[in-house]
Amino acid sequence: MAKMMKTTLAILIIISLVLVVASCGGGGSSPKSLAKQNAELTLEGIKLMSDGATLTDPKLEAVAKKQADVLKKVEQLSEADKAIYQEELERILTEAP
Repeated sequence: MAKMMKTTLAILIIISLVLVVASCGGGGSSPKSLAKQNAELTLEGIKLMSDGATLTDPKLEAVAKKQADVLKKVEQLSEADKAIYQEELERILTEAP
């Protein structure tokens, strides 16, 4: 009986992990996820600049580094996914306050 409970629990844990990975677009590398990340970083950078941050500000440098990491992932997308990324990025930025 205890062995059956352990097996059932293990199966439930595996199913939960699969659902978590599937729900976040395979680890955040989907075109829409990357567009959202890039848009958020762009808006954060604009806010920092409007608050008086300079190009050498550590906060702004951190945002730029994160954005560079996102763009490296974008470069690895297929042409079809790059088109989806671009459309989503434009949509998010035009809807931003």
